[in-house]
Amino acid sequence: MKKFAVLASAAAVAAISQPAFAQDGMNESSGPPAADPVEDASGMDVSLTLSAATDYVFRGISQSAEDPAVFAAVSVNYQGFYAGAGTENVDFPGIDQEYDLWAGYVFDLAPATSLDVGVVRYGYIDSPVDIDTVEVKAALSTSLGRTGLGVTGYWTPDYFGTDDDGFYAEVSAAQPIGEKLRVSGALGHQWIGAGGDYLTWNVGAFYAVLPSASVDIRYHDTDTNAFGTLADSRLVGSFSVSF
Repeated sequence: MKKFAVLASAAAVAAISQPAFAQDGMNESSGPPAADPVEDASGMDVSLTLSAATDYVFRGISQSAEDPAVFAAVSVNYQGFYAGAGTENVDFPGIDQEYDLWAGYVFDLAPATSLDVGVVRYGYIDSPVDIDTVEVKAALSTSLGRTGLGVTGYWTPDYFGTDDDGFYAEVSAAQPIGEKLRVSGALGHQWIGAGGDYLTWNVGAFYAVLPSASVDIRYHDTDTNAFGTLADSRLVGSFSVSF
């Protein structure tokens, strides 16, 4: 899984000739969540996830005009290498559907510590302007006791059709409570070369209803008012099923 801020700007620019791996629910950093993997006879892990949410929020900004969204994603993993593809509905000027492609490798640095290096492509079907974007990702994760900690960065040389670079950094933490419940939160900052930097944060709870089904309830907010109600605080619920 984005970028309504830039997408709206890109559409405006064109009009006047001048602007997503395994995670809890619809985490806003990397598109749809990956399912728990199923290992086939070759040793390759294969996962498929279908998800529905009351809103599609990416880095604090609604991508579906505050309407519900449906996600579908498939991913494969083999000896640390991974790749996947997903799609979800969006509501931008002239754009109704987004697709995401991702790939990378996870390095085990130490017990309970890993480095995920990869690339993500965000594409838009029948877009009236060229806003497809590729980001390079580096994510370091570790744990202190049962508490999971993470630091992630995404960089692109062309931020959604602006011809300027963009960088997103996020710190996150997750704490399991029992076997099925986990609370988590994240604080992120989006830098945009063309201007419009902002902070975003979220906090919520993930509950495993069944081994292959989960619910996520999450509060999102930002410190910007540049995008109207799309950047306002909101509570988002999502339900995911994996196969």
